[in-house]
Amino acid sequence: MMPNEMIITLYFVMWYLLATLAVLFVVSGLDDLFIDGYYWVRFLWRMRKTRHYEPLSYEKLTAKKEQFIAVLIPCWNEANIIGTMLRHNAYSVDYKNYYFFVGVYPNDPETVAEVQGVADVLPQVQCVVGDAPGPTNKASNLNAIYQRVKAFEMAQSISFDIYVFHDSEDIIHPLSFKLYNHLIPRKDMVQTPVFPLEVSLWNFTHWLYADEFSENHTKDIIVRESMHAHVPSAGVGTAFSKHALTMLENKDTATPFATHSLTEDYHTSLALRELHLKSVFVTQAVIRMRWRRRKWGSGYVKKQMKEYIATRALFPLAYKKAVRQKARWIIGIVFQEWDLGHWPSEWQIRYSLAHDRKSFITHFINGFGYVVFTFWLVYSGLTYGRPEYPALQEQFNLHPWVWWLVLLVTCIMFERLLQRVIAVSRIYGIMPALLSIPRAFYGNMLNLHALIRAYGVYFTAQKSKTPSKQPAWDKTEHQFPGRHVLVPYRRKLGDLLLENDLINPEQLERALCEQGKTGERLGEVLCRLALINKTALLRLLATQYQVGLFPQSKLEAAQQACRDVLPKKRAAKFAKHGIRPVAIHAATQRMTVAIDDPTNELLLKKVMRLIAPFKADFVLMSEE
Repeated sequence: MMPNEMIITLYFVMWYLLATLAVLFVVSGLDDLFIDGYYWVRFLWRMRKTRHYEPLSYEKLTAKKEQFIAVLIPCWNEANIIGTMLRHNAYSVDYKNYYFFVGVYPNDPETVAEVQGVADVLPQVQCVVGDAPGPTNKASNLNAIYQRVKAFEMAQSISFDIYVFHDSEDIIHPLSFKLYNHLIPRKDMVQTPVFPLEVSLWNFTHWLYADEFSENHTKDIIVRESMHAHVPSAGVGTAFSKHALTMLENKDTATPFATHSLTEDYHTSLALRELHLKSVFVTQAVIRMRWRRRKWGSGYVKKQMKEYIATRALFPLAYKKAVRQKARWIIGIVFQEWDLGHWPSEWQIRYSLAHDRKSFITHFINGFGYVVFTFWLVYSGLTYGRPEYPALQEQFNLHPWVWWLVLLVTCIMFERLLQRVIAVSRIYGIMPALLSIPRAFYGNMLNLHALIRAYGVYFTAQKSKTPSKQPAWDKTEHQFPGRHVLVPYRRKLGDLLLENDLINPEQLERALCEQGKTGERLGEVLCRLALINKTALLRLLATQYQVGLFPQSKLEAAQQACRDVLPKKRAAKFAKHGIRPVAIHAATQRMTVAIDDPTNELLLKKVMRLIAPFKADFVLMSEE
């Protein structure tokens, strides 16, 4: 075959592929357009309707008596983060009647030792060592924890009314347990949003998760709930009523979680929907003061920010780890549920399942779309002005319906990118939102890679001579953020003041009203109004942010001792930026730095960056 004949043959192959992809893009795009249109119609309707309803307040959340909550945390090889996670969340959660049940394996001694060490100090932490060596899978681990919870109920003569899913890397919102307590048992499953933590804008892999969760958890899942379709559990930030899990218990094993699935969370929520139990997705926000850089000049300023009662976490930062995790999700949600499950009779559930399962082909469509687009771009450039080669426009003239489909697909693409930008801006602001546009193309390639891996893993296992009924836990390596990142997710100062009986609710309300007028920090307002003395405030702040107190009288001597050790250039740099080291431990590469405000996470981050390679320990300045 002559070279020009090969090119013409490729021309027609790519034309038919273009027409086929255009049809498939439109079918998938109309599905997405339906969800977008439904959301905005509902949004406009609720803007008018919800004006008549009083918003949920902290007083309403605390009015109901606390039910006992069991938090189920499955672990495998998490010794490096589980202790920090438990200590942070145990202190930060604004709730009393709860226990963390951490499922570990006998052949993972490092994690067992870490959890047991925390349990020895915090009575609300229970270490659950399973009988089987690990890793089994997540559902098996959860079942072992569930059985331990039942035994704990018998031994302690208490009853857990609420069961909550969390992972070892989660930052639990301080008010989430109160929210679950408020809604259960009226609801059988409560799912709160999950939003990845903010990292460097150039880490596209982690931000892909932020893009997807922002859109899913501020729009898509809201639509599904409104349609009475399947509201999927995210695996974290999910609360179940005791009644719900009892209904799901296997008659033979008396355990509720399906061990045949790699996505037991999705399977559990689907089973609840088929049993017609009540599920709800809650996007409840609170107003908090957060530090932000000044728009003009240097320094920081506190601004009022809307904060969702949501779970925060670090997601995979590396491309390969993201591919592994997304492949596991595809295997569980698409292949296993399709293969081992069924299509329920209710059209709303069928529609939501079809929407989830279409990824078995749409990731291929997106990937091939780039190939076809690149081909026609290169072909048109190379054959321009050469009449012996047919032009793409000739086929559009012969088949105008394809041209109109391509125009429609282009409009849908821009609409989808706009929806993504709007969703990301709700949670993270305008700059991360704008960068979601180039990330969308990167994400399509990552999702294609994950789909190919999922096909390979799943169908290789199917062809195995002895396929396992319980697929192994294809676990993602987790990370837990540093202390400066955790600052905004600690309990509010006002909550701690009330809990310690340092002020009463009327005094707190008065101080908050004054804060709204002046823009001062709450502690400053309380001291100015003589509602609390500065010494008591500093002690409470030190406890709240888990830092020590350092007396002002010893500051100059401690700083001079550090200046004698540090190189002159470095000491001058620290002085320029207002960094006050009070102790240096060369052997452990740690530096203790005195600060006036432990609430400013941006300042703490700056200090940690400037003192590197030293690790930072912070102490709060006091007058004593």
